[in-house]
Amino acid sequence: MDPPRTIFTLKDLAESQLRIGIEDILIDRNYFVQTTDPDAITLYEKKIKGQSNSSGFYSPSEGIALVRNGGFAFHVETSTAYPIIEEIFTNQEICELDEIQMYRTQPMHTNLQKNSPFREMMNFCMLKLVENGNMDRLRKHWDARRPNCIESAKKQEIHVSLSEFCCSPIALTLGVCFSLIFLLVECSINYKERLKKVWTFKNHSKSQYPFME
Repeated sequence: MDPPRTIFTLKDLAESQLRIGIEDILIDRNYFVQTTDPDAITLYEKKIKGQSNSSGFYSPSEGIALVRNGGFAFHVETSTAYPIIEEIFTNQEICELDEIQMYRTQPMHTNLQKNSPFREMMNFCMLKLVENGNMDRLRKHWDARRPNCIESAKKQEIHVSLSEFCCSPIALTLGVCFSLIFLLVECSINYKERLKKVWTFKNHSKSQYPFME
């Protein structure tokens, strides 16, 4: 059974025991300077910002390697992280990964002149691209594929203490003891039967040949 998930938001991440790292690119550095999100600001001040103002920034390979070692969370573009994860992580490690969205989803718009005759044309073209599957094809082409977790290949670790395990060796020991007892009883009965047959044979021989010694 997988452990329960306890981190869902940036606030939960800031209050956790995990160390935090950010991909060292300009857009991420600029985000923490301009953002007004209180959770992101708290996360930066508490977990990322260091004395040199750069101690919490790593290259993608360094940050993902720290994630693999455990106890570390790393913010990175999925298109950059997924190929590295798929290359160096095992299936069990991939299944143990989890994701939290840091940037809020921003609505995208097409800028057109007011009352432009191209408005309906643009809407029609965008819907046509979605219906034909071109948008999905382009997304799959430019975005890296998320590593798959093969559930059937996951390792399940079950910790069993002596109190749960002691019944099995006790039952096995009792079974061996009873088996030995039954074996001794059968051997004893078999030995007595053999002695009885030998004694009967000797008595029968003496009755037929009384003068033989």
